[in-house]
Amino acid sequence: MTTKTRPPAFPAAHIGVLSGLEIIGDGLIKLPFLRALRAAWPTATIHWITTKGPTVYTGALRDTVAPLIDRVHVQPSWLDGAKDGDEAAPPFDLMIDTRGRWRLALQARRHLPHQMFIAPAFRYLLSDKRPPLFAPRKKQMIDRLLQTVELAAGFMPEVTRRLPVTGEMMGKARRILPEGQIYVGFAPGAGNAIKKWPAESFEKLAKLQVRMNRIPVFILGPQEMDLYDRLFRAIPEAIFPLQAYEVWGTKELSVEQTLAIGHCLDLAVTNDSGTSHMLAAVDCPLVSLFGPTSAKKLAPRVSQSTVICAQDFGGDEMALIPVEAVHEAVNRAIILQGKV
Repeated sequence: MTTKTRPPAFPAAHIGVLSGLEIIGDGLIKLPFLRALRAAWPTATIHWITTKGPTVYTGALRDTVAPLIDRVHVQPSWLDGAKDGDEAAPPFDLMIDTRGRWRLALQARRHLPHQMFIAPAFRYLLSDKRPPLFAPRKKQMIDRLLQTVELAAGFMPEVTRRLPVTGEMMGKARRILPEGQIYVGFAPGAGNAIKKWPAESFEKLAKLQVRMNRIPVFILGPQEMDLYDRLFRAIPEAIFPLQAYEVWGTKELSVEQTLAIGHCLDLAVTNDSGTSHMLAAVDCPLVSLFGPTSAKKLAPRVSQSTVICAQDFGGDEMALIPVEAVHEAVNRAIILQGKV
């Protein structure tokens, strides 16, 4: 991770971050925020505090965030202030409330010990630092989170865009996807069916990529395994890296496997999904497809990004996005990389 060497304007030894809860997609979206926070305060003890439920940071993303978070508190008893016999809240130097609700922010400001308090809720009304009064509100959630770091630190830390992956994982990924080819990834899954581009559209697009002498790479999680036989038969040139169990040495899927695969791809086509944010974490070039959800708020942040919305073709349904439009976007992105 590369960072600016200047020290933050506010030196904090203990930092608390208040959140509601995180499922996999939320946790991945917030990774740039966590990396910026750690870059600004590399030696601080960072506490992640959930107030509504569990967090993926103690589950599937535990290893990913281990260098970024020192302690996770899931709905601790001291949230509303320590009572007799309860554990007291840690003495935070900096408290960042990411929840976006002014009543919750007011409660946290009153009850949790801190020296500086930052909360975007109600246009930063309850914050010790805030942006200029008439500055436009940032549309993407990750931009709003990063703004809290900038306000507290006094500058925006620079971090490498690609989340590091272990050499062991990269070695395994390269056994599956050796260098010397152009790999176009396809992630047909999504947490909700209304966010999925039709499987037949992914299949048609992959066949077009084969004609361009590119290798289709399908990223299929457990929820997409019903597509495996169909795609395997229809596109014999395709690679299914998460199903290369003999290389990974396990049938258990992990986030690190997808991150390593993302490092090997030249580009990927994704729905609005957790996988898209896993690939974004390693700065994989993306063509992101959106229908009923907001691309302005949720589109992954990568160096090379193309967003295609169903609304541009007459409605919210993902099926309205034509294969030809996505094919053109993929070709354009590959050409911009100096490849064919």
